[in-house]
Amino acid sequence: MKSSFQVFTRRVLSDWHFQYRALRMAVDWIIAIYFVIPLMIVAGYHYYSWWATQPSWFSWISMSIIATAFYVFSWLGTIRYFVEEGDQLFLRQKQNWFRHLMLLGYRYSLVLQGITTLILMFVFLPLLVQTYSFSMLQVICLWLLTYLLKINLGLLRQLLTLRLNGFVLWLLRIVVFVGLFFLYQVLVTGVSHNTYYSWAAILLLLVLVVFLSRIRLQEKGAFFADIARERDARMRIVSLMLIRVLERKRKPTRKYPLLFGKSQRLFKGKGANNGIADLLTKSFFRNGTQWKQTIQFVVVISGAMFILPGVLKITIWVLAACLLVFWRKSFCKDELKDPFLTLFPIQDTTKHQALQSAIPILVLPALILISLCMGISFFTWWGPVLMIGAAIPLAYGTSSVFTSWY
Repeated sequence: MKSSFQVFTRRVLSDWHFQYRALRMAVDWIIAIYFVIPLMIVAGYHYYSWWATQPSWFSWISMSIIATAFYVFSWLGTIRYFVEEGDQLFLRQKQNWFRHLMLLGYRYSLVLQGITTLILMFVFLPLLVQTYSFSMLQVICLWLLTYLLKINLGLLRQLLTLRLNGFVLWLLRIVVFVGLFFLYQVLVTGVSHNTYYSWAAILLLLVLVVFLSRIRLQEKGAFFADIARERDARMRIVSLMLIRVLERKRKPTRKYPLLFGKSQRLFKGKGANNGIADLLTKSFFRNGTQWKQTIQFVVVISGAMFILPGVLKITIWVLAACLLVFWRKSFCKDELKDPFLTLFPIQDTTKHQALQSAIPILVLPALILISLCMGISFFTWWGPVLMIGAAIPLAYGTSSVFTSWY
């Protein structure tokens, strides 16, 4: 290679080739002919027809739901620099080449994020123009707002990851996600009513992009973190396909558990099913990953409760309870396959009884929080009281239905 640009071009082409081969693994010619191509034709036909006649279900999609979809899209993705492990042997010795390679990767990411944001905007265009009467200037304003927010979030997440770690980083990311979610909702509302404030926000985001980009590109000691991020970005499609194949290594647990360290039995009775239910309950509440995922689930569903109309709130509330039951049941069944438990001759009937006892307890904390937020969203004094009271029979009812089989 005679220049850093040739190195960058070769790595981008190699990445495209790798992603293409990964997609070929999932979509062969049979799936393409019998599923993907017909689906694209049907989707294209409906997209064209939406410009002529709006379907009735367009009225169910509020501007807040559109803004939520755009915000989740903005949160996803990353800024890539196309650095590799072998660069420490050669490119790191040539600082000009290495910096130029990172700069090219950064610019490539900006272009790619702009194109993907434009595609998302194109998908929602019939809804924005036909239902919400967006002008071309408002569409461009919304695109710029989403695009610049996505770049800022990508840079901000990288800087936070380089400076913080562990629980503090995880907690701060939740705070940033929730705080910016409500701010973005306000900005999108401004676009649909008055673009004056939105253009001011776009200008502010543009200045912030320049500021964060300069800090990020001059960051010291980020080489190995960039390599790990690049590897994750390259393997994203393959990881999605192999998520149920590869078994993740369990992190080592602490010697003395933080929760239930000196507790007695949680379930009364001497049967083996009570002992297993006790084990499942303590195992779940001591699992940090389950806690993190549960909090993220509660935050997303609770946020949706403040956006959705009344009928959809009840539907999502019941659906969330069903999802929680399925989630807990899957966790418990995985725990029951632990090599240690397989040493004992435990009957399936005993395991089933243990699931029926433990799962309502595992569902209740998350469902009570969701119900509380739903009750608050009614903006009445009886809303939180009523919904918390209704969470208990819902938790036991859905658990009873979905644990009626093992």
